[in-house]
Amino acid sequence: MDALLDAALDAALDAAGRATPRIVIVPTAVARQRPELAVAHGRRAFEAAAGRRGTAVEVSAVPLLRREDAEQPAGQQLDRLEGAHLIHLPGGDPDLIPTVLRGTPAWAAIRRAFSTGACLAGASAGAMAMTERLWTPTGTMDGLGLVPGYAVLPHFTPERLPVWRRGVDGTRPLAWIGIDEQTLLIGQPGSAWRVAGRGRVRVFTPGVEAPALEAHAGETVQLP
Repeated sequence: MDALLDAALDAALDAAGRATPRIVIVPTAVARQRPELAVAHGRRAFEAAAGRRGTAVEVSAVPLLRREDAEQPAGQQLDRLEGAHLIHLPGGDPDLIPTVLRGTPAWAAIRRAFSTGACLAGASAGAMAMTERLWTPTGTMDGLGLVPGYAVLPHFTPERLPVWRRGVDGTRPLAWIGIDEQTLLIGQPGSAWRVAGRGRVRVFTPGVEAPALEAHAGETVQLP
């Protein structure tokens, strides 16, 4: 979480007159499981990272667990999303984030925050949902299109790539991003995407088995 906190701090320092990062956890992908546990784990991890940095941090959650939650956010949820310096989408079931968020006021608020400098971080299913197409246990589906032309393979192993490609690419071959276990790819407007965590990120061009590039923690990946 240290790299995520650093990204949030960078975004906070760019905002007018504010240095304390606001982090919002959106546990949509674990709606069928225990979203409150995902939020509690994320909160502890971010607060521990802030303690190591000797800085303050504000961590809140916007529990967009059903389509109705995203279509009619409660209270100040849209304000929290738009005012976030970092929005974190934890992993879980890959079909839920596009199903719940696509075309809703909540997703529009996330996009506005991203376009004005907030960092958007997705882990596992969170990263999968940001791309053009994604795998689910019941078949493929369209992602949210934040990174068009790409699909993500989390928990990367080389033997899974051709299997997922056959199922997901369809009539249009996609570039693929392979992300190792315990590894994040963090996006921020106007900059390269940064790798954080213990493993590597690999980018595969359409139809090519060997990676076009590999990046380790602290390195960047330039995506169009």
